[in-house]
Amino acid sequence: ETRDEFAGRLDVRLGLEILAGAHPRDPWSFDPPVRRPAAPCRVALVAAPPGGTTHPAVEAATRRAADALADAGYRAIVPDLRGYGESDRPEGTDAYAFPKLVGDVVGLINALGHGYAHLAGHDWGGSLCWATSALVPDKVRSLFILNSPHPVASAECRQVPEQQQKSWYMLLFQFPGIAEEWLLKDDAANLEAFVFDTAAPGTFPPEERRIFKDALMRPGAMTAALEYYRANIPAENWLKPPPDLPPITVPTTIAWADADAYMSPLLLERSITKVEGPLQVVMLEGVSHWAQQEAPGLVTEAMLAHLALP
Repeated sequence: ETRDEFAGRLDVRLGLEILAGAHPRDPWSFDPPVRRPAAPCRVALVAAPPGGTTHPAVEAATRRAADALADAGYRAIVPDLRGYGESDRPEGTDAYAFPKLVGDVVGLINALGHGYAHLAGHDWGGSLCWATSALVPDKVRSLFILNSPHPVASAECRQVPEQQQKSWYMLLFQFPGIAEEWLLKDDAANLEAFVFDTAAPGTFPPEERRIFKDALMRPGAMTAALEYYRANIPAENWLKPPPDLPPITVPTTIAWADADAYMSPLLLERSITKVEGPLQVVMLEGVSHWAQQEAPGLVTEAMLAHLALP
């Protein structure tokens, strides 16, 4: 399929790594970035054409926003990050470090024939958007963040007891095999409590819970998801001084749900200090971490307002 056939699922094979520093195995050595070829990784995505709707295979988490963006005339691209969904799951923790993840974002923009893109992300997707905007700003027209702290702000706040208590799970996730078993045993009961039960009642109906659980119970899927933590937030990093990144200079909107069980307000405060370009903050009062499912109308409204900025 060509980039003009945006009616369904596309597969793009990427092979780019954004090296930021003299020590490519250290995800937090951020000096002026260098781009180099990397092992190919197939990234599956769903694309919504202007005025069209997304493919039925779009994950429940992004369907509403992607359709609304398409209806507003935007071309909405929703990739499965490496390790997730139909994308490849490379073996080895190093395959999920920031240089390769940022390389996926840049490679995807290039593969679709665009010089730059508006980036929007939540949680780990937001982390990738932050890092890409800092390291490769020429590829980013603007940045929309939904409940995802700037990676440096996150590291800073893990030195503070208030956020340490909320980030306990990141240490659990460092134990290969044990973390996977704990999350997936008994039909993913702990995963269900960890994710779904922290949202407002009714946010995740049974059929959507089943979709998410089945996706992460596929062979290798949970390990790939946990490798994001093992590659970029290893246990030893909790004992190191916070890293650094170039400031964010692209126009940025941070939409922040203030009832997030895992993120203290300090994360937002510290993230704001990493932005030197135009910045807007939109508070989603009483909304949990899972804002795109719990308050899709508010999220879509904030995103469209962000894209309409000059």
